[in-house]
Amino acid sequence: MHYKWVLPHKRSKMSGGLLALRFSIAVLMVVMVSFLVFLLAVGGTVFSVYAVYAQELPSAEEVERRSVETFETTRIYDRTGEHLLYEMVPAEGGRRTWVPISDVSEHLRKATIAVEDKTFYTNPGGINVTGLVRAVWGIMRGEDAGGGSSIHQQLVRNVIMPPEERMQRSYIRKVKEMVLSFELSRRYPGIEGRQKVLEWYLNNIFYGHHAYGVEAAAQTYFGKSAAELDLAEAAMLVPLGNKPALNPIDAPEEAKGRQELVLDQMYVQGYISAEEAWEAKQKSLVIAPPSFDMDAPHFVLYVRDLLVEEYGSEAVYGGGLNVITSLDMEMQAEAERIVREGVSELRDDHNAHNGATVILDAETNEIRAMVGSVDYHDESIDGQVNMAVSPRQPGSSFKPFVYAAALAQGYTPATMIMDVRSSFPDPPNPAPYVPENYSRTFHGPILLRQALACSYNVPTVAIADKVGTEKVADTARAMGITTLDKADYGLALALGGAEAKLLDMVYAFSVFANGGTMYGMPVASDRVEAEGRRLDPVSILEVTGPDGRVLHKHENLGRQEVLRPEVAFLLTDILSDNKARVPAFGSDNPLELEDRPVAAKTGTTNDFHDGWTVGYTPQYVVGVWVGNADYEKMKRGSGVRTAGPIWNALMRYLHEGLRVENFQRPSGLETAVVDSVSGKLPTEYSPQRVQEIFIEGTVPVEEDDVHHPFRVCNESGKLATAHCPPDQVEEVVFEVYPPEAEDWVREREIPQPPETHCDMHGPSLANSEVAIIEPKLFAPVGGVVPLVGNSRPEGLEKYWLQYGEGMDPQSWVRIGEEHGHRVDNGVLEHWDTEGLDGLYTLQLCVAVGGDVRKASVPVLVDNTPPTVNIISPVSGQVFVMGQDEWINIQVDAQDNASMDRVAFHLDGETLGHSTVAPYTMRWMLSPSDTETRKIHVTAYDEAGNETESEPIEVRVTGR
Repeated sequence: MHYKWVLPHKRSKMSGGLLALRFSIAVLMVVMVSFLVFLLAVGGTVFSVYAVYAQELPSAEEVERRSVETFETTRIYDRTGEHLLYEMVPAEGGRRTWVPISDVSEHLRKATIAVEDKTFYTNPGGINVTGLVRAVWGIMRGEDAGGGSSIHQQLVRNVIMPPEERMQRSYIRKVKEMVLSFELSRRYPGIEGRQKVLEWYLNNIFYGHHAYGVEAAAQTYFGKSAAELDLAEAAMLVPLGNKPALNPIDAPEEAKGRQELVLDQMYVQGYISAEEAWEAKQKSLVIAPPSFDMDAPHFVLYVRDLLVEEYGSEAVYGGGLNVITSLDMEMQAEAERIVREGVSELRDDHNAHNGATVILDAETNEIRAMVGSVDYHDESIDGQVNMAVSPRQPGSSFKPFVYAAALAQGYTPATMIMDVRSSFPDPPNPAPYVPENYSRTFHGPILLRQALACSYNVPTVAIADKVGTEKVADTARAMGITTLDKADYGLALALGGAEAKLLDMVYAFSVFANGGTMYGMPVASDRVEAEGRRLDPVSILEVTGPDGRVLHKHENLGRQEVLRPEVAFLLTDILSDNKARVPAFGSDNPLELEDRPVAAKTGTTNDFHDGWTVGYTPQYVVGVWVGNADYEKMKRGSGVRTAGPIWNALMRYLHEGLRVENFQRPSGLETAVVDSVSGKLPTEYSPQRVQEIFIEGTVPVEEDDVHHPFRVCNESGKLATAHCPPDQVEEVVFEVYPPEAEDWVREREIPQPPETHCDMHGPSLANSEVAIIEPKLFAPVGGVVPLVGNSRPEGLEKYWLQYGEGMDPQSWVRIGEEHGHRVDNGVLEHWDTEGLDGLYTLQLCVAVGGDVRKASVPVLVDNTPPTVNIISPVSGQVFVMGQDEWINIQVDAQDNASMDRVAFHLDGETLGHSTVAPYTMRWMLSPSDTETRKIHVTAYDEAGNETESEPIEVRVTGR
């Protein structure tokens, strides 16, 4: 792994130190005066208060004794309060070995000071002045008096104060903490005294995984003593004092990132050089594996992190908390069994070794079960990684957010979308986006209901392109997806190209289940700012302190309106419509429960890395992920095949014996009958009709514009005119689609209406004695053009052809010689258009009996060939058989007048052609393609000009 190291500007230590000292003295004076006024106001003098609090400072021996002996375990229970899931610290009090400061790595000492208290050796009275100012300001405003704490302050709070006092958030506790810190600094002055304080501090920090103190942490994570820690290891340990959950065992990526921040601070503060920081960042660390048992381990650790966030690590790991969670232990055990057995059936056929599930009570959004892996203790599958909260690409299970955004903007379940080969501009990505359907086929016109129910990719991307990916991302964030942290996403977002957590997906689907409303417990304000979600699924029902005092009780369920109820219901109606999904999933699929309505969506990522199924009834919301934690690909591991059966088994278990509940339809909806293809009001020519649900005001008012009647002359096969015999004219209904469907229509051989009118009956150019038949009106022409027509009147003397510029030429140029023979629907002359470009008028002149009869036709002369180049792939690009299923050839072809088509060639053989811009062609790979292949294209304009691109070479290799 490589990192970019940016050297900061260095500042003068002397000038910075003097400035900091002056600032500290000034702030301290303000603070002490503020405290004096405040304490006098509440009664007593500052000196008497100081004396009372200072007496509570124990001796050095007492500090060391308390460090080892005075903490209580935190216990986490299931929802009954009877089943103990885990005791946060073992009976022996966790790992702890007291070591003198001399036996602690110098790297760790420096790293601790750099991160926790950079003024440790110089701050006045062991107090963080900046934090003190913040505390006083908070007191004056009647708010939390918390703030950044010095090492002295942290030691006082975590060791000297009793556990129940540590958790209090009051100005009294803060004042007492600062008084004791000041007294601690006074009793243990100078460098030697501060070294003693640092020794106590390092021996008391909780570093996670039952490790109390730096020696236990060094042994736990690295299998060595604190004295042996090198720079990289020391920098990895230091941040754990604030967030022990983000340790290199449970959260290796986060731990690595925090380690680098420590190294950055050490460099900025002059403890190490840039080279030392760089080398430490590159070093691979060997982490010792943990070993401990607990019930529902992934859920317990999830709850632990929430507790640490709310109460602090010292309270959680030594404060004697009793925590009753939302977990249903019976449901958890059954979920573990179903996931374990379900994955075992997938190992051989699908190479799937891991699975996860989350079960929410739909009415309360309480987490009833969380399975993070098949086996927490199985290192071969990375069992300790909680896949329920690990971000992975959700594939098509993300699509409901796209359609929710579309329905909110006025789209309807009857909106027609063209499922045809399409290429979309995709900023900020440089290359266009050309999606493929899972089946590798296109379905032409499709209504929005079928597009979502059948999980077709191309219509989904088309919708996202029109709605805007920023709207899609905003919708997903509002519904609870916390991992969308980019400002801009490409169109791959529509197909689940951005990562999401299984827990977030289940929580988001609960919004559909609850009619557009999110329920849950309020989120800490700092997390709201970081993630945008104000509520979390409920996991903690009650927290009490060691004295029995209730610190938290879940009583009032938070709620937030996220979607209009009508939008949520339409999504649910589509996701529960098994008939609509039959074309893609078949009638017998695992997304249906025979005895009750259920809504569900599957997801499959590229190369089968992840399989998902997320769905709900009015009673439960369940999500299942199947795959491999190390991103090893599954075999044919689609979501419906892998996660689908497990999801179905869970839903059957959960609803066994439960009453059947229907999804409640809100007001503000109406039904209407529409054409089954166009989605618009049917006409007499609409062959099939369907009844659809609409938000009031969105029922279409336009009539079906796909099924058009045309009068066709049976004798000529062309459009009938008034001169065609009535018995030869037939009304034929054709399906007419938008221009982007032209390639699909041609490939499917769908009959299209004639483009020309009958010339066999009545007056026509073909029947005229003087006429130019070809080229036709405004036809594009170029090069040498054969001019076809009639010059056949009785008494013909001669004829000639000429052309002039524009629609009404002021002068004419003769084409060829005069001719004296008659011509009947034949070539009159050849017109060399070289050097001409633009609009010209052709004219046929026929001399008969002293008179000249004329026929004219305007044409567009185009002698400028189109420009063409291959955008992708690029020359030299390598594709891997098995990893790459196809190669998408994307072309940029343009013409000054009008393009006709682009032909695609592989090693000289034609692959096919496209008439729809932007021009693309899919080359499906086969085992015989494993070699260097040459691709080129030819662009043709409607005037017949052509341009051949420069060829490119690509290489296809085996696995």
